[in-house]
Amino acid sequence: MNANLSDRTKMKAPKPFQEKVGELLRTNKLAILLEIAVVFVPLYVLLIISDRLGGDDFVRLGGGLVLAGGPLVNLGLVVTVAIFWVVSRIRGSAWSDFGLARPKSWGRTILMGVGVTVGVIVLFPLLMGLVQLIVPIPQQDVSRFAFLRGDLPNLIVNVLAMWFTAGFLEEFLWRGYLMNRLVDLQGNKTKLAWVIALVGSAIIFGLGHTYQGLGGVVKVTAAGLLFGAAFLTVRRNLWPLVFMHALLDTISFVQHYFGG
Repeated sequence: MNANLSDRTKMKAPKPFQEKVGELLRTNKLAILLEIAVVFVPLYVLLIISDRLGGDDFVRLGGGLVLAGGPLVNLGLVVTVAIFWVVSRIRGSAWSDFGLARPKSWGRTILMGVGVTVGVIVLFPLLMGLVQLIVPIPQQDVSRFAFLRGDLPNLIVNVLAMWFTAGFLEEFLWRGYLMNRLVDLQGNKTKLAWVIALVGSAIIFGLGHTYQGLGGVVKVTAAGLLFGAAFLTVRRNLWPLVFMHALLDTISFVQHYFGG
């Protein structure tokens, strides 16, 4: 009898606070929405502050080296990643939940990345042409990259930094994390839920590039639609997207280096 009483006591024992919060973040829609806001709002607030303050949109490293992206923007990324790490630990999530499972073949993954890159290069101008028919797109302001022209050390430093900040972090946060959580927010994993998550993440992604002007926001939103579609096409494997984004931005930086 005492043993049975002990078993019932164990069954009724309250769950630890962290476990309760983790369960809410996995199942409660309001908690999921709050989590998404807590992860992204600090970054977007710092982006707005940085834009309002104006000034140089880069970080001086010394010796003539600079990094594209203001200090507040980089701080925002650090804060966002830190918050993501904390809530994901509480929720009990793994990297594979967001598309970062270890590939069975890196060679095949790279080939998929090349294929995705080619697809984006072909489809992006067509998509922008359709958008232009509906909404006139102002010329994108790319003057912030003028410092790369003819400057090989700055090209190398910024390409390496971009592989992590844009290639990895942007794909991880906006495709791997945000799309999955927007689907969780809808309470199901239907095709329609993924389409809604795709559109929502693309819009939020575009709004994070207001420093590039309205033209930049429109173009980045369109790119977000293509990147999200590619993410779904490769069965939510994030590695080809990381490779694709890094390769596309590398091409762009090299064009700026040569004055393009």
